[in-house]
Amino acid sequence: MSFVRWVSMVPMPHSTRHSAPGNSAGRLRARARALALALLALLVAGGCNRGGSASNQEAIASPTAPRGLTANSPVALTSVGPVVVGMTLDQISAAAGVELTRQPDYDQAVAENNCAYVSPSTIPGYIPPPDSGNKSPLAFMMVDGKLARIDILGGDFATAQGIKVGSQEKEVLEAYGNGQPLPARPFIGPPYRYLTATPKQEKDKNYRMVFESDGAKVVNYRVGQLPQVEHKQGCTP
Repeated sequence: MSFVRWVSMVPMPHSTRHSAPGNSAGRLRARARALALALLALLVAGGCNRGGSASNQEAIASPTAPRGLTANSPVALTSVGPVVVGMTLDQISAAAGVELTRQPDYDQAVAENNCAYVSPSTIPGYIPPPDSGNKSPLAFMMVDGKLARIDILGGDFATAQGIKVGSQEKEVLEAYGNGQPLPARPFIGPPYRYLTATPKQEKDKNYRMVFESDGAKVVNYRVGQLPQVEHKQGCTP
């Protein structure tokens, strides 16, 4: 608009109907008006295009938000769905999209051991078994205010190899043993034992997957950082 205003201030010679200079002045004014209108049209069109471009860029730069924690969230060496080892309580709740329930003596446990558990209050799509007492199938161990270990106690939360609670012990050995027996440690006496899967990559050397077996199938398992992931009784080594 400033350019249009500048054009309107250009001094024009007085017109004389019958003189050649007058006709020239009229043509000059007509051209000035045409130029001003053309520039105005370009400015309007440019503004619309810029708006459209910004919208497109925003759509590309803002991918679809994660779905949050669900009954089918996959389990990895350091995560379940969007929940990742190292997160704070607020980060877990925001990533999972659910509220967290603290263990009854959470504050005391933190004060005494700097370790306590929280669980998702609800998990979209998860239906508790009738005999579960509505217990959450996931438990998050918090150490020093950050997630150290994820316990999978039920549901269909499976690893990339398809292992979940209820999988046969032989399936665990085939998936993670590479033809060799996994290290086994008793935890409440035979036939119950731990089967520990150790990652091969150097960057993952401080993490483990630990499967609890009743001698035939997986009764629960956990993933996370050492040493907490190998603790037998939750926060108790």
